[in-house]
Amino acid sequence: MTEDIFEALSHSPRIVERMLRVFPTDRLDDKIPVADFSPRQAVAMLADAEQVILDRIRAAHNKPGTIMEWYDAESRKDEHHFDDKNVFHEAEVFESRRQMTLAYLRGLSPADFDKEIQFTGREAFTIGEYLSLVLAHDIEFIGHLSTFLATEVATVS
Repeated sequence: MTEDIFEALSHSPRIVERMLRVFPTDRLDDKIPVADFSPRQAVAMLADAEQVILDRIRAAHNKPGTIMEWYDAESRKDEHHFDDKNVFHEAEVFESRRQMTLAYLRGLSPADFDKEIQFTGREAFTIGEYLSLVLAHDIEFIGHLSTFLATEVATVS
């Protein structure tokens, strides 16, 4: 695995944190037009998902072929009370957990990135392939937040 993907993965929490600095706090609970969640829920979901991501990578590394459930954002949103989370704290949690994930990944050998994890009802992914999904997930959420933020800035001007 190259350092490039690690570098890209390290940027996501920082981008989210920067966006929150200019985000209208009175709009954190409004539904994002292009998604089924609010900005508060989106940031809480990123923080929550990061622990799941690290757990999956560890499982694939320690016991290749482990079968795990896919992340059900809707049920976790309710189960973990994303609506009640402090968005700024959750951004810090996301960054802290991502740093732990990256530290773990940097300890893997090149061959470890070929180890697989299986998801119930889905195909298997190598750790390397899974990291591409993680980065795509980050970009999707950052895109949702930036769309919401751009709309807000446009209506304020």
